[in-house]
Amino acid sequence: MNTRSYITLITIIIATCCLSCKKDKEAVAEVPESPKPTAGFTYKVVSTDDPFTFKFENLSTNFKEVRWEFGDDSTTTEGSPVHTYINTGDYRVRVISKNDQGYWAQRETIIKLRPDSIFSIGSKVNADGSITLGLTSPVKTRQISWFKITQGLATLVKTAETVTVIVPAGTFDTYVALISTPKGSQAQLTRQVGSAGVLKDVTQDGIFAVSRDNDSGPSAQEGSLKLIDNNTRSKFVQFNYKEALWARLDFGQSPVVAGGYSITSGDDAIERDPKNFTLEGSDDMFAWQVLDQHTGESFPTRGLTKTYLFTNNRPFRYYRLNISANNGAGLIQIAEWRLLVMQ
Repeated sequence: MNTRSYITLITIIIATCCLSCKKDKEAVAEVPESPKPTAGFTYKVVSTDDPFTFKFENLSTNFKEVRWEFGDDSTTTEGSPVHTYINTGDYRVRVISKNDQGYWAQRETIIKLRPDSIFSIGSKVNADGSITLGLTSPVKTRQISWFKITQGLATLVKTAETVTVIVPAGTFDTYVALISTPKGSQAQLTRQVGSAGVLKDVTQDGIFAVSRDNDSGPSAQEGSLKLIDNNTRSKFVQFNYKEALWARLDFGQSPVVAGGYSITSGDDAIERDPKNFTLEGSDDMFAWQVLDQHTGESFPTRGLTKTYLFTNNRPFRYYRLNISANNGAGLIQIAEWRLLVMQ
């Protein structure tokens, strides 16, 4: 190779290296990374007279876009929206924030809109023995329709703010209130009404205990918690029944004036049903006052709910269902026990 050719080759190699280095430097150059987004929010009811409408405050940071999902098939890209739910239920609310590079974050919570936590029905016993029913909560309503339930069939009684009904002494009837608000939100409340007024289920407000549980524990498939799970298709079963079983509710510093209770038979043999039992009240768990007593009671069909009313004007902290005998089986079963107070 002559000198000129050698110099030419060296020049080409140097040029190629320089071009490669230039490309490497261009490839290394990166776009600065944006701060990662965070997601967060708070919420509150806009007004006490409209418990279906919520104001959501966006606390997300470092975002360019935001998306809200309200759990009822509604969405929005507003920053801090206001949303009205049409029906009661449990709603999973989610906010998703995204920055300009596609990174995203999300936060969610569940809003529980339960009819009994929004509305309350009160009653007034009139001089002629009739009972006037009406809402006692501060919610604005557009319309209230009152229905009476008889053997599973609903009959419209009246569409008005209040309704007056007659219930024979010692019995109860079931009424349903269909409620709509000015914004179109809807709720349904079911109440049992006795001759002394509305019966409200307060079982869930008490601390529950039993004298002896299912062998597999309270949370088992047939454990004691099935007795108060508000599901008449489940049941509590205690094996080796020895003619002694009690279930108790403790209302702590908020004693209640019970006026009734219900028992639902299990789905198995009739011999396992309770036969002799009392409902008792106490302030200290030592002195118990018998409020209602039944001997030789029967549940001829499975899943049968019987409601027992009694006269009581005194609040008690503790209530106890004391079962002293079943129909002869070596185990006892009950699908449900509910405690009722007068409103």
